[in-house]
Amino acid sequence: MEIIIIGTEPPCPRCRETYERVKTVAKEIASQPSIRKIVYSSEEAQHFGKVETAHEVAEWAGFEIDREEVRKLASGEWTKALDDFLMPLAEEAKRQGWIMTPVVVIDGIVVHFGHVPEMDKIRSWFSVRA
Repeated sequence: MEIIIIGTEPPCPRCRETYERVKTVAKEIASQPSIRKIVYSSEEAQHFGKVETAHEVAEWAGFEIDREEVRKLASGEWTKALDDFLMPLAEEAKRQGWIMTPVVVIDGIVVHFGHVPEMDKIRSWFSVRA
């Protein structure tokens, strides 16, 4: 099993938290999968679709976002408030067929994007493929 986390470099709090959660769940399973991170702007990442950050999705979709609020929410560790604030952008990305960071790819299939996944959701990805 190969897992790819697509995000920003350096990682934003959301991408970092997604990577850490996936890594934590991977340690719980018997066969250790390969986990790696790639940058959203790389050719490899773009192979999975139009992958961009929340800021870029906002620009494409014509959304006005309070960039100062985003900076404040993203200045430390991940919080649910940050994901909640950016959720309208993740939903718009999905409607448009875009992929917003953080992105989780398992064995070449995008299984999640746009926000930090819950631990139980991550566990379900592993159980389906076990």
